[in-house]
Amino acid sequence: MNITKEHKDELNAIIRIQFGPEDYQPKIDQQLREYSKKVSMPGFRPGKVPAGMVKKMYGKSILVDELNKLTSDSLFGFIRDNEIDILGNPLPAPENDDRLDLENPGTIQLAFEIGLAPQFELEVSSKKSFEMYVPLIDEDYISKEIENYRERLGDYVETEEAVMHGDLVHGVFTELNADGSVKEGGISRHTDVHDADLKEGDAEAFVGMKKRDSKRMDLKTVFSNPTVIAAILAITKEEAEVLESTFSFSVETVRRKTHAEINQDFFDKLFGKDAIFSEEELRNRIAADSNTRFSKDSETRFFNEVVEDLVKNSTFTLPDEFLKRWLTSTNDGKVSPEDIEQNYTNYAKGIRWQLIENKLIRDNEISVTREQAIDSVANDFLAYMGGAIGAGEEGLAQARSIAERMLQDEKEANKVFDRLYNEALNKIFLDKFTIQQVALPFEEWVKKVSEPLN
Repeated sequence: MNITKEHKDELNAIIRIQFGPEDYQPKIDQQLREYSKKVSMPGFRPGKVPAGMVKKMYGKSILVDELNKLTSDSLFGFIRDNEIDILGNPLPAPENDDRLDLENPGTIQLAFEIGLAPQFELEVSSKKSFEMYVPLIDEDYISKEIENYRERLGDYVETEEAVMHGDLVHGVFTELNADGSVKEGGISRHTDVHDADLKEGDAEAFVGMKKRDSKRMDLKTVFSNPTVIAAILAITKEEAEVLESTFSFSVETVRRKTHAEINQDFFDKLFGKDAIFSEEELRNRIAADSNTRFSKDSETRFFNEVVEDLVKNSTFTLPDEFLKRWLTSTNDGKVSPEDIEQNYTNYAKGIRWQLIENKLIRDNEISVTREQAIDSVANDFLAYMGGAIGAGEEGLAQARSIAERMLQDEKEANKVFDRLYNEALNKIFLDKFTIQQVALPFEEWVKKVSEPLN
C-alpha cells in the first residue's frame, strides 16, 4: 500500500492511494471462506458449496465491500496520522470511475480531493469595542410589574354589572330547535366562559350581558375552534365538528378579577414566607430579579454580535469550489448545485465561524466534560422545579439521573455541549473585549435584542 498527498494549491490537495492484491486479497479470501460455511444452494449440503461457485456469486460484492472499508480506513487514518486539517470530507476524484476492473482488479489506484483549512491569526483584545444592551429597570417598569403581580394574584369577585372583557361568565348552554324552542333530549351544559375561549371567535359575544340575561347564539361563530366547543359542551371534537344546532346561553353569574392588596400575604405568595416585608423591599427584589433574568438575553445578543463581527471581518480564504462540490454531495440530491451556488454565502459564513470557533477553543484551551454537561442539565432542572435549595441529596441524585438519561440522546447532548462551549467563549469575549453598556427603556430593549443582525 502506498499513500501520498499532492498539493494543487494552498487550500486544495489530492490524496492518492495505491493498493496491491497483497493488501486486499487475504481479507477477500477470508470473507469467501466465511460465506462458504453459511451459504445454502440446492444440491449441496450446507458448508459444502464449491469455493468457485461462491466466488462467482458473491466475489464482486465482497471485493467492493472490502475495498470500501480498506479505502476508508486508510484515507482517514492517513489524514489523522499526518494531522491534516481538512474542511468537509474527502471527495472521490472523477478519475476513480475509470480505474476499477472488478473482474481483474490487480493494482488499484484511487484519488481523493480534499479542501484544506486555512491558517490565520485572530486577535481578541480590548482594542475591539462592543455595545452591551441592557434593559432600564426604572420605577415605571417596576410599578408595571407590581400591577401584573397584583392582577395575577387577584381573586374573581361576583358583580351585578354587565360583562366586560376579562370577566369570567358562568351560565348554561341549552340546545335549540330550528324554531328557537328547547330541543327535547338536547345538550344542556353549565360552564364557565373566559376571554381565552374566544380568541379564535367572536370576542364580543358575551360583552354587555348581565346576570339572568339570555341570548341565542351559533357556537361555531362564537368559539370557532371545535376543540373549545367540545370542552364547553362536554362532547367529543368529532361531535363538535358536525354540530349544526344553535344554543341559548343564560348568564347565572359574572365574576370580575380584582387586584390583590399589597400586604404581607401578597409578599409571601410571591417570594415565600417572610422573604420580604415591605413594598420598598418588593421593588428592590423585582429590580434585582429582573436584572438577573434579562442578563442572559443581553449576553446572548452580545455574543451573536461578536460572532457576526468576527465572521464579517475574517480575511482568510476558503477552498470555495471544493466546498460547493462537497455541500452538494452531502445533501443526497436534495439540494442542487444551483441551490448551493445561490446560498453559498450563508454556507460560507457557517464554515468561517466553525473555523474561528475551533481556533478560539484551541487557543484558550477550552474543554467541556460530560460531568460538566450533567451538572448543567441537573441544575437547570432543579431551577425549573424551584431551585436546588432544599432539594437534598435525593433530589440532586434524581436531577443528575434525569440529566444522564437526557444526554444519551445525541441531539440533546449536542445542544447542551454547544451551549456550554458558547458560554465559555462568551466569558472570554466579556473579559477581553471592551464593553460599553447601553441602557434602553424596556420595550426598546426587547426590540433591540430581538431584531435580526445586520
